Amino acid sequence: MPPSERTYRPTAMDRVFADGRIIAVIGPLLDLDPAGTRATLTEAERASAAARIALAPDSASREWNYRTSFADNDVHHSPDADTADLGKLLTDIRNRPGRRSPLEVLIWGDYLAVDFSHGIGDGQMGLMAMAALASDPDGSRAAGLAESLPARATWTALRRHYGAHPRALRDFWRLRGAHKRPPTQDSLPTQKIEDWTSAKVSKSGYMAPAQVAQLKKWSSSHAEGATSASISVALWAAALRAENVTVDEHIMILFNSRRYLAPEFLGAHGNFAVGIPLHLPENSTPADIASTMRDVIDSGWPIAILGMSELKDAIRPRTAGGASNTQVVEVPNALRLAVSDLGKLPMFGHLKWAEDGRPPQVAASLEPDGPDGVTMLITEVGGGRTYTASYCNKFVDDEIIESALVRACTDPVGLLQDVRA
Repeated sequence: MPPSERTYRPTAMDRVFADGRIIAVIGPLLDLDPAGTRATLTEAERASAAARIALAPDSASREWNYRTSFADNDVHHSPDADTADLGKLLTDIRNRPGRRSPLEVLIWGDYLAVDFSHGIGDGQMGLMAMAALASDPDGSRAAGLAESLPARATWTALRRHYGAHPRALRDFWRLRGAHKRPPTQDSLPTQKIEDWTSAKVSKSGYMAPAQVAQLKKWSSSHAEGATSASISVALWAAALRAENVTVDEHIMILFNSRRYLAPEFLGAHGNFAVGIPLHLPENSTPADIASTMRDVIDSGWPIAILGMSELKDAIRPRTAGGASNTQVVEVPNALRLAVSDLGKLPMFGHLKWAEDGRPPQVAASLEPDGPDGVTMLITEVGGGRTYTASYCNKFVDDEIIESALVRACTDPVGLLQDVRA
């Protein structure tokens, strides 16, 4: 049956995220070819009658169509684009005029970007799409863009985890209560922001391999039990606090729930990552944060959240629409952090980087969920780490974010040494 005659029944999370966008960029690369990119998209579309990459998300509908023959119109080439500043590049891509297709590919200079509806998939889709669309000479990666999570993946994962660990359900409820936001935190001073979505910007910082090595050496001696992700959370919070920013003690950390599925589904696409706000006081060390994250994973909290979202959507279906961008929003005067550390990215090992002094980088813009939110996405390529912050600059000044990024990337050990248990 042709894709145009088939429909897809979205999950609750697919519908929640359908109106959001993820923008990811990679470069500088050699041999970027618009024709080759279009051919890869076409091959991905043809790889399955229900190719995930061909979805046309619609938050108002419970049945989504599949697109066909979209490669010719959705690959854009701008050979003379300014790519010197990755944060500005992401912001320019977000703000370019015109109506957006569900998935668009941009070749700007020697950088490749994907801009897609979050309804198609989470950040894993962006990474795999960039790896394939930048270069897929033998066609081995295109088919992977078509693969979707299995039907009823949430319920399969719930049975798999709690069937093997029945006591984990008790731990989930205990942890959820322990990290619940106390009413006293709602008494903070507030500020009013108008038309905040027009003021969303991204800034990017780069930690050179020498600083990355220094940070890893320090953590092995002074942060036993810490992980790359827990260090990133502590580092980013410390950098902002060093700028005299009030940081909400509930920090949202993104967890990939594919860990609860069988190994063969680890590469499947969909919305299977969730953000969980954890109470992490200012004196939380990287080891403390890592311990909390392990407890969350072991309890099954991420997959439990997905299950609860499915039940809620079945009882009270989500309706499309929302507040106007011109609405005045009043929020507490504290920055809410959301952090996703993707770590090392081996899927880019086949690419040819431009060796002209510019480091290989992967940066991405994740939409903050309000004017008081700032998302941070961290990637590691070629020994260096890229930190991308996305936020509303009507709530927090650009200079503060820029300075915090410089602090984090140039003196990570100095910042973390000031965190005391």
